[in-house]
Amino acid sequence: MKILILGANGQLGTALTNLFIKQNVSFTTADLPDFDITNHEIITQKIKEINPNIIINAAGYTNVKRAEIEFDRALQINAVSLKKLSEICNKNNIYLCHISTDYVFDGTKNTPYLENDKTKPVNCYGLSKELGEKIIQNYCNDHVIVRTAALYGKSKIKSANIVDKIISFARKNEEISFVEDEFTSPTFSEDLAKQIHKILQNGIKGIVHATSQGECNWFEFGKYLLDIMNIKVKMNRIKSADFSQDLKKPLYSVLENYRLKSLKLNLMPTWQEALDKYLKNQ
Repeated sequence: MKILILGANGQLGTALTNLFIKQNVSFTTADLPDFDITNHEIITQKIKEINPNIIINAAGYTNVKRAEIEFDRALQINAVSLKKLSEICNKNNIYLCHISTDYVFDGTKNTPYLENDKTKPVNCYGLSKELGEKIIQNYCNDHVIVRTAALYGKSKIKSANIVDKIISFARKNEEISFVEDEFTSPTFSEDLAKQIHKILQNGIKGIVHATSQGECNWFEFGKYLLDIMNIKVKMNRIKSADFSQDLKKPLYSVLENYRLKSLKLNLMPTWQEALDKYLKNQ
């Protein structure tokens, strides 16, 4: 098994790289500035050089707010580029593992989303990811789409994640506000990397949900985090519409790891256990 990780410098790519080194898995990485998934010539040449059996596509345009004004760019990275990637995978008999998001749903269900639930994104980022899923489903012969949510972890490019941002802000300010009407399942990148490895080992195809178990709103997540860190600060509850006035988000985007559980392959811990582990590692 020889794996090519696209987007290797991000949070998930970093976690996958670290895991594969420990597991002695043969892999190669690619990311900006040397690798641009929207450049067809670079994609073709890179895959020809490496000749992988599996490609994990962790590359993506992930700035949800900026996608509203840079939709063309988000669309090129998260969707259009995947047609060429799918064609190359078909030509070379490559198994494609593509990473997607809970934001393909509109958040009106109020119970955890299953893999076969109808997608209906409410913002440009979600739409770009939904289109990417559809392109892979229509054009890639051998694939798995792994949807996850609210990912956090360390990265090679040292980008700040949601946990680090909360801690830093709380330490510098007397009060902090958290959205109380958005519900999700915050997921630690190292947990997701282990789950993806399990998915690849078992050759699962189609759509799979892989997030931490349980659900919380951002106030509950923030309170749990700051209590662990023993940071005393006034905590305010706000609404999503007040926090993101120009950006619509799904208010309930909790995913159920139904397929993983039915196959007895679910490795994902609760979001509390995941956060405990992340903080301990730091």
